[in-house]
Amino acid sequence: MPRPKKKTVGDALEEIKELKQRAAVQRALVAILRTRYLPRDSQEAGAKISCDGAPVQEELIDEIACELEEGADEMEKTSRVYLAEELSA
Repeated sequence: MPRPKKKTVGDALEEIKELKQRAAVQRALVAILRTRYLPRDSQEAGAKISCDGAPVQEELIDEIACELEEGADEMEKTSRVYLAEELSA
């Protein structure tokens, strides 16, 4: 059986780059959810998300946006820790 390929600094940088890109996409989705589907500055939401013909509750949309935002924060934190580990190795 061949030996597993040793991870290079370039491989680590690619993984970090992907984590950062994923976090950026999640932050963009959060922004879309909040600006389009949640009320702002005492104005109604610009659009509604429907499920089985009924609008999805704004509280649920906000909860999901918060979960996505927490996931993005965690990915960014992971990428920083991973980079620090790779630099110290």
